[in-house]
Amino acid sequence: MSAIIQAIFINPPMAIARLGGSSTPQEAFQWIQNPAPRANAETVIAPDWSLRILPDSSVEPFMPTELSLRDGELIRPVAPFFEIWAKMGEPGSAESSWTDAPLTPALLKRFKIPLANLTLEVNAQNHKAARRAANPLLRFGTNPPVVVAADNHANTPLLGVSPPAATAPMIPAGRNIPLGSIQFLLSKPQPATGQPWLAAVNVEVLRFRFTPARGRVYGPPDTSQDHPPPVGTPAPPVLEPFNFLNPDAGWRGITGTQAEVVSPWDTYDGADVGGGNISLGVVDDTCEARVKATLRFPGATGRTLNTTANVFVAPPDFAPDRRPFLSMADEINDRSGDMARRNAAMTTAERERWVEDLFERVYETLSLFNVDHYRDLRAMDLPANARLPRKITGDGMLEPLRAFGGRDPLRNQNFTIPNGNAADPLPLTTHARSRHRYLSDLQALHDFVQLHPTRLKELIRQSFHLRSPESADATSMQMPPLMRNSNAQPLTLSTWQYDLLLSWVDDIVQTPVAAPLGRSAIVANRANERRDEILAGMGTSTNPAGGQT
Repeated sequence: MSAIIQAIFINPPMAIARLGGSSTPQEAFQWIQNPAPRANAETVIAPDWSLRILPDSSVEPFMPTELSLRDGELIRPVAPFFEIWAKMGEPGSAESSWTDAPLTPALLKRFKIPLANLTLEVNAQNHKAARRAANPLLRFGTNPPVVVAADNHANTPLLGVSPPAATAPMIPAGRNIPLGSIQFLLSKPQPATGQPWLAAVNVEVLRFRFTPARGRVYGPPDTSQDHPPPVGTPAPPVLEPFNFLNPDAGWRGITGTQAEVVSPWDTYDGADVGGGNISLGVVDDTCEARVKATLRFPGATGRTLNTTANVFVAPPDFAPDRRPFLSMADEINDRSGDMARRNAAMTTAERERWVEDLFERVYETLSLFNVDHYRDLRAMDLPANARLPRKITGDGMLEPLRAFGGRDPLRNQNFTIPNGNAADPLPLTTHARSRHRYLSDLQALHDFVQLHPTRLKELIRQSFHLRSPESADATSMQMPPLMRNSNAQPLTLSTWQYDLLLSWVDDIVQTPVAAPLGRSAIVANRANERRDEILAGMGTSTNPAGGQT
């Protein structure tokens, strides 16, 4: 018997699209080790194989010679591509025996399935106002969902409108908020030879692209008038002609008390204007989209296969060459499977590589951060029972009784930090970057843990932990400091990250450094690997004998 299509799936099953006002989407890139040995960052971004949509709606792979993140003042959107794949297997066979294959017109033809029998159903929604006001009629999106067949290669807009049941719709009848577009691309035969991208891209697989909106805000008519912000010159929150929302729909005028159904409650336009905490009724064109792919086999009793993917539309990434230390993947790992078993299954080398990567990403985040500014905003006052008996000798930080000050017991008393001056106006930021740059090196981190066995445990905040009298607006020096989680409480590592890091620390402390084939050898091997990565990025390499070629 021959294999049949047992199931279909979308690759990737989840993606983040980013708003942008330019009509040219962002080219693809990847993070690589920085080829410059004295650079300020361990990683940089480098071009990767990208897809250009041709006039006939097919795609053409190309390798950018440079990366352009914006066109003038307009930021390029991130518009992800998705591929549809099939799982092939013998009739009645176990799922574990199925194999993955790209879903192509040729594969559909083999089973006499018309291209039009493959469809996408896109449901894009924005529920921010609805959640804030606890009013489901304030949501808007593709009502009903947009359906596109695989033989339709037009770029189909996704237009957000209010629900049909809304008696006072926030988006008036006849108007809409564009939420982006969806496009099924034209498949063309995959060349057998002659193209440098053949190993990376399959132009024959059936794929579609989600393009997000342009990053606009919308509001009622009065939002086009100047409003006084907390700081700065009065300006209109919404520009014409995007001021057409219904002021009587229930979103404009909501108070902070009503908005407390969502935490943090104060993240809406108007929450910090004039002390009134009254919503201006503004919404944006972000959304979450669920894409359902359906493959219908011919005949009245033909099978139907379904699969889904999700797209999350986010603001632009203004630092694409810096990686966050807490990612969506980390959050998913925190909620899936047996964390303890997964962490225990890691080899020593895998854990070493993970720790190094974590501290590199911590430094990359810190390199964007004005620590002095956020200390002024959010450092808590040290309780009387949680202070050093006297200030660190020679320390120049202002307000020593606040977190990060000279009487903070979490401070390393071997380091003094000067007061800001013209030569170094951000002394805490300078110090933090210097220390985290040092600790982003694995060997340096090993030395640090050996010299200070309990230091990381004292410094790193346990997941979702608060130290008295911490709050959303007043935090201690525990790491990561001065940043907020999605619930406005102090940011922490995820549980699995915290547990894995602390188990690594325990292992470092308990294992002799010079153990045969132990950790020191792993560190040395990783150093050699990174040397080779850097040299490869510079167009050179090392041969097995150790010389350069």
